[in-house]
Amino acid sequence: MSLIGYSPRAALLSLALLLLPVAGPQAQTALPTPEALAARHDSLVGGRAALEGARSMRMVGTLAVRAMGLEAPLEILKVKPNRYLFRAQLGPMGELLSGFDGEHAWAIQPGMGPTLVTGAEGKLIADQADFFADLHDLLRFDKVETVDQTTFEGRPTYRVRMTRPTGEVLTEYFDAETGLSAGVSASVNGPMGALELVSAFQGYQRFGRVLRPTRTIQRNPQFETLLTISAIEFDGVSDEAVAMPAAVRAMIPPR
Repeated sequence: MSLIGYSPRAALLSLALLLLPVAGPQAQTALPTPEALAARHDSLVGGRAALEGARSMRMVGTLAVRAMGLEAPLEILKVKPNRYLFRAQLGPMGELLSGFDGEHAWAIQPGMGPTLVTGAEGKLIADQADFFADLHDLLRFDKVETVDQTTFEGRPTYRVRMTRPTGEVLTEYFDAETGLSAGVSASVNGPMGALELVSAFQGYQRFGRVLRPTRTIQRNPQFETLLTISAIEFDGVSDEAVAMPAAVRAMIPPR
């Protein structure tokens, strides 16, 4: 993360929380359900109908790592149902690649060579490969709950906690005013242990029939990255463009 239609449902008022005397606590409103929040966001960004007629998607923009003084062109390719390629040209450092071929997640990093990505990191890549990843499928989670109303990146938001069957927890923040997803946070187990990852979505803009954030700020304990999307094109990506590189395929054990 998913890059995710339904109409919002009004939050129900708790019958037990009525107006009390002036000296008492103020009345409260029940929090919106996760289903209502997710539905409102998905409807605003175009919903499933906006993507049903497309076979592929190409996003272009830049990847910036401020701590390294790096800004590089990036390209994200998707082909239905779940093939994916991320490419960033890091100048003299080389090319950063990651992808999913429908079964295996992989990456090629400068100075490290090709690798098959498994575990939680592989699951993140696989989730991103889903053509409808920007829309919500709450059935993937064992438990979803609206926790509270809080501030995220300076915006009033509803905080929703979603627990996967594995026990992993994803927290999403929905803007209380616009209804759009403002960001997500999650703890991911990587080679160096658990990392707390935070992504903030900003600058939503319409590209054809879909509404997408043009800025995604990703933070982890080591550094911060900024992904900027400048254009989205549909139906121009070939199967070959998202094919797994031969160097990675050679690493897959024979069946």
